[in-house]
Amino acid sequence: MRSVFGFSSRAQSDPIVPKAFRSTSKRMCLYSSATFLVAVMGLLLTPTSFVRADNGNSTGHGDPHVFRVIDKHGKFVGYSLTDNLVAREINGVWVTFYVHPALGIFDSRAIYVQYLTTDCTGTRYISHYSTFAEGTRVGSTLYYPTDTQVLSPRSLRVISGNGEEGVCSPASDIPGVYGVATTIEVDSFGLEVPFKATQ
Repeated sequence: MRSVFGFSSRAQSDPIVPKAFRSTSKRMCLYSSATFLVAVMGLLLTPTSFVRADNGNSTGHGDPHVFRVIDKHGKFVGYSLTDNLVAREINGVWVTFYVHPALGIFDSRAIYVQYLTTDCTGTRYISHYSTFAEGTRVGSTLYYPTDTQVLSPRSLRVISGNGEEGVCSPASDIPGVYGVATTIEVDSFGLEVPFKATQ
C-alpha cells in the first residue's frame, strides 16, 4: 500500500474519504481567502489621519469628524465634543462649556468657590475633574480652572450670576482635585445667537 498525505492507497480508493478530504480542503482555502480579504479591507478602510484641534480657522473639510460651532455671523464658538459641549482655547487653556443653539453659552446662575482658609479669604479654587478645564458660566462671567492640584479646602461660598457672594461656610476638608478659579467675560467673545454646528 502506498501512502499519500498520511492516507493509504486503499483510503484513496474509498469514495467517502476523498470527498471529505476535498470538502475540508475547499473550506480551508475559502476560510484563508476570506481572512485575507477582511484584512485587506480593514487596511483600506482605516483612517489615515486623526482629528486634531487647530486655531479655529480650519474648515474641517480635511477630516469628516471635525465639527465647529459658530454663531450667526460665522464666528468661531468652539469645537463640538458632544451635541451641546464645546471646547475652546482661552488664554492658552482648553476650556469646555455648554452651549444652546438659541440661548448661547449656558448660564448655570451660580458656582461654588473653595478656599484653603477658614474665612473665605485668599485664592479661590474650583473643582477640576477633566482633562479639559471645565468652564461654568455664571451671569456674564465664565469661570474655569487653570491648573490641577489636590487640595483640602477649608471654606466655601456660592457666587451668583448677579455678582452676589453667599455666606462663607465650612468646607468638608476632604481632599479633592481643584484649580485656581480664573474668569473671563463672555461678552469678550463677541458672539451672537443662534449657534450652529458646521464642518
